[in-house]
Amino acid sequence: MSQQPQTATSGRRSSFRTTEVDVARDWLRASYGTSLRMRSPRPHSPFSYARTSVGSLSLSTLALPTEYSYATDPLGAVAVTHVVGGRMTAECKDDVTDAGPGDVLAISQPHLPYSGRVYAAELRAVTVPLALVRELAGHPAGQRDRPLRFTRFTPVSPAMAAQWKRTVDYAQTSVLALPADGAPLVVDAVARLLAATLLTVFPTDAGAERVLADGRDATSETVRRAVAFIESHPEAEIGLTEMAAAAGVTPRALQYAFRRHLGTTPTAHLRRVRLALAHEELIAADPARDTVTAVAHRWGFHHQSRFTAAYRAAYGVLPRDTLAGR
Repeated sequence: MSQQPQTATSGRRSSFRTTEVDVARDWLRASYGTSLRMRSPRPHSPFSYARTSVGSLSLSTLALPTEYSYATDPLGAVAVTHVVGGRMTAECKDDVTDAGPGDVLAISQPHLPYSGRVYAAELRAVTVPLALVRELAGHPAGQRDRPLRFTRFTPVSPAMAAQWKRTVDYAQTSVLALPADGAPLVVDAVARLLAATLLTVFPTDAGAERVLADGRDATSETVRRAVAFIESHPEAEIGLTEMAAAAGVTPRALQYAFRRHLGTTPTAHLRRVRLALAHEELIAADPARDTVTAVAHRWGFHHQSRFTAAYRAAYGVLPRDTLAGR
């Protein structure tokens, strides 16, 4: 007995599940406009698809226990796929890229048609707006020049492939987990982080050079974007590179901007935000159960003496006194 397709839609999240190959084929064609050829899957093996979208940024997971081939028109965006299981082959013009479990690949040149074959794979795909990638690569909107091109569809190194996966994990657990009406500043910051990471992970013919000099990028708007990113994700493992990517500038430009407008550095501001949150937690903590060390570690302070000195300078008391209610 066949299983009826199951669909669910909630705000910007949608999912689909079926064991019927014809239903899966029709759904993919309707959703993506692709030309598909698909073999029958193993009995009772469901096709599943889930997608979360924020504007033109999206993250999708797809599992289809059969072999299928596809061909489609230019994507007009930058799509990166992580092959969780199975394998796939992507073809774009004269380039053919094979990928297996754990591999990461950019599936096409954004301005060219592409095709491929998937072999009983589980895929995790991220689509990033092309305009944003071009902007961070040094091509402002409206500038007419050659299209952004990948010189290779695979990452520059295994370490960079791992970095891409970590960045996608971060995006999924932060921005894409927000409610449908949540935090446009956070969405913009993480979209920029994904675009900047993409340009670092994959070789292109553009590089990630900025059109404007670092000094001209050191604006109050740059500071605003970075501060919004920091204050929305104080618990995340972020550093100068991630903050600069979120602001859409180079690390040097971000440092100039903070010194010019706030009289401090981006990392010092991050520490100040985390110190204030540690202070709030110590006030509310239970001294019979919580410890200063645990609170400090939770907010990224791994050297107890440095944390104590910074805390005393900011609040005039030792952190253990705050915890004890003194």
